[in-house]
Amino acid sequence: MLRGFLLGAVFSCFAMPALALDQLPRPAPKAQTISVTTKVLRSFDGSFEEGETFGKLVWIGGLELDSPEPLFGGFSGIAFLDAQRFLAIGDKGTALSARLVYSEGRPVGVDHVRFGFLPGLGENLAEWQRDAEGVDLRGDEALVSFEGDTRVMRYGLIDGEPRRVLGRLSLNKDIRAANRANTGLEAVAVAPDGTAFAGQVLLLSEAVKDGRVRGWILSDEATESFSLPQSGDLLATDAAFTADGDLLVLERSFSLLGGLVIEVRRVRAKDLVAGRIEAVDTLLRATLSKSIDNMEGIAVQSMPDGNSLVTLISDDNLSAFQRTLLLQFMLPAGQ
Repeated sequence: MLRGFLLGAVFSCFAMPALALDQLPRPAPKAQTISVTTKVLRSFDGSFEEGETFGKLVWIGGLELDSPEPLFGGFSGIAFLDAQRFLAIGDKGTALSARLVYSEGRPVGVDHVRFGFLPGLGENLAEWQRDAEGVDLRGDEALVSFEGDTRVMRYGLIDGEPRRVLGRLSLNKDIRAANRANTGLEAVAVAPDGTAFAGQVLLLSEAVKDGRVRGWILSDEATESFSLPQSGDLLATDAAFTADGDLLVLERSFSLLGGLVIEVRRVRAKDLVAGRIEAVDTLLRATLSKSIDNMEGIAVQSMPDGNSLVTLISDDNLSAFQRTLLLQFMLPAGQ
């Protein structure tokens, strides 16, 4: 996680003994219906041209989300339950479920909004232990990756909300050693049916080694590692699969000289293998000259025409100087 990239905001992690969060299934504190206001983003670059292409992605639209709820924001991961309903997780251990409202194919608002803590978490738990970073769905459960206290938790879904701890994925020593403190697991993605890694779980780390982004593929039988070439000083924040098995990786960097930069890169299904991966192409690169913030979450939905709908969500670090943005682009089939 890149913390407080605007106005030099700095967040601290506090060391406390790890707690066994998954010993017994426990219900989540009851989620609450909350009020969320939205501002429609008509343009990505100020041109207000519909269907404008940026890199290889076509701009669809976006929303700026806000709520009087004190812990609203900090969203680091997003996954879609169906064509409109989504689940987003926050780095304070929170979960947001809501339905996107569309008009003429563009997002114009949200409704049916519910918000609360993930099961087993709450404000009584140290922040470093509830730093949720990535989320994906596997059947009727949500997988959530955490940095700080490195783990991937399994949560049972009820009406689209994570309501019960089901356990955690087994992570080997290599994964645990590579992911420590605030440079840990960022992304969790489940490979879709019909692909080479169908049903297997992919993890990506924010920790870079020798100019390589590190990742792992978990199956019932084994854990295999892979790496991607790092793009400049960008770090991975999330990843998601297309229906045909391509892996989209969201990355971001911030510096006083270079400002904020985000990228979406792709590893095609045929190139996703254990070991060193070199074939990676860039779908989108954007700076603060565009309508971006600290973009940390990515989700991909398969459309009936074969296109892929790509959704990005930002982590505002619960700062008054940042925004919670939800942006949507189309990746045309065959692109």
